[in-house]
Amino acid sequence: MNLITDLWIPVRLADGTRTTIRPSEITDRSNPPVALDAPRTDFNSALAQFLIGLLQTAFAPRDGDEWIARLEKPPCVEMLDQAFGGHADAFVLNGEGPRFMQDLERFDQGGTDKRKPAKKNSVASLLIDTPGDKTLRNNADHFIKRDRIEALCPACAATALFTLQINAPGGGAGHRTSLRGGGPLTTLVALDPEGSELPDTLWHNLWLNVLPRTVRLTGNPVLTDPEHIFPWLATTRTSNPKEGGLDTTPEDAHPLQMYWAMPRRIRLDFENTKGGDCDLCGTQGPLVQRYFTLNYGTNYTGAWRHPLSPYQEQDSAEPLPRHPQPGGIGYRHWLGLVYARQDDKQRIVPARVVDTFLRESEGMGQARIWAFGYDMDNMKPRCWYEAIMPLYHVPNDIRERFTTRIGEMIQAADRVTGMLRTAVKEAWFKRPGDARGNTNFLSDGFYQHTEADFYACLTRLIERIREEQDRSVLAEWHLFLCRAALALFDEWAASGDLAFGDPARVARARSKLLKQINSKKIRQILSLPNTKEKAT
Repeated sequence: MNLITDLWIPVRLADGTRTTIRPSEITDRSNPPVALDAPRTDFNSALAQFLIGLLQTAFAPRDGDEWIARLEKPPCVEMLDQAFGGHADAFVLNGEGPRFMQDLERFDQGGTDKRKPAKKNSVASLLIDTPGDKTLRNNADHFIKRDRIEALCPACAATALFTLQINAPGGGAGHRTSLRGGGPLTTLVALDPEGSELPDTLWHNLWLNVLPRTVRLTGNPVLTDPEHIFPWLATTRTSNPKEGGLDTTPEDAHPLQMYWAMPRRIRLDFENTKGGDCDLCGTQGPLVQRYFTLNYGTNYTGAWRHPLSPYQEQDSAEPLPRHPQPGGIGYRHWLGLVYARQDDKQRIVPARVVDTFLRESEGMGQARIWAFGYDMDNMKPRCWYEAIMPLYHVPNDIRERFTTRIGEMIQAADRVTGMLRTAVKEAWFKRPGDARGNTNFLSDGFYQHTEADFYACLTRLIERIREEQDRSVLAEWHLFLCRAALALFDEWAASGDLAFGDPARVARARSKLLKQINSKKIRQILSLPNTKEKAT
């Protein structure tokens, strides 16, 4: 199977048809693909990154002008066939030579070093949410059961393999994480169908994330041999220090290897396939049942900056890729994902593709950010998070003031959230400081409750700054926060068992909350005059 020339990418076409295409057919004009259509959400995100990486590698525009030209007039299928075809040898999945995203050493057939026998795994272990060995030993696979997946078609196996390599969590001694760490947060630019004149096709949503060749990426551009881009074309740069292994820094690889990084040493077993239906997509044919793996693969260290991820900057340390956290992705993260967010300890900067889009596409219309990733607890996935957020073009002359105001709005929401959570605990418990249990759902509920109001305020803020009336938007936001806090307090406080509770305690907690959310401290954060407004 060749991932350039074969039909394997599941898509939904403009007329609603579900089919599979080869990569070059993303620009088919007769019935264009409009969305990826894999059987798993993490597969869709991985396939988007696969196609973006392929375009960046084989079809990157010379400059911003060519980028805009191809956005407005997509290339034909034949043009992409020619561009991608030059790399087809690197995308063979099950040949005798180099295999896509797989170790060059044939340890699936015994290998060259008998002291290091490869471990045999079920193909299900390629899926990040598959229960691990410890979970199975403890009989703790309560929610995601064992033996759900026993065999995959080559297309799903290839997608699972790529998904694992770009998200690889810690997996025990020497099983390396992805270039961006375990379960990185990825942010892609996407069209807003209601705010753009461009057709909402798969091509357009992918091309928005392809960078002009004038954009400099981390890595060593002098290393132009194919194996410095596609690491599976050469012997793996192993990382066991006891055997002379080395870390892989940006000096050791071409910048494009960020799209094709291969931290795990894996060989899919195509010698022992079986016939049947794929356990994920239902495709009938030969199925992969297992793979082999060795530890101490490529260990990516140093100041890598993957262009599809936001990063956290610290004064005396290397930049750290952002990762989803419990509670999901919401407006409290918006500023760092779009422009930048600075506090006393760190600075959050957006992904290079987001930053470049905002600079190159002024006047193009409304767009969105598609943010996603696994929330990992070491090697265990807690949750897959995904969110769509608006992406606003803000003129340069008001951008600093705009981002300052947004920072104030988010800071105020964070403070009110903490006040609300404390008040609810004081209403529920006689000794709230001694109460145990996770109450993060209170914060999550508040952010969800106020999200629509936040984005509505953003739209008005851009207009009001021009009129020197931005404080009026902050006053509106303060009112939204107060109303939401009191409404949610009333809902949650009433959810307790008042037959055994203390109505007076609830009343005291509410009165305290009302004072706090209208306090001088909150109003100062929002740059509002110190005069209390009535909360309703």
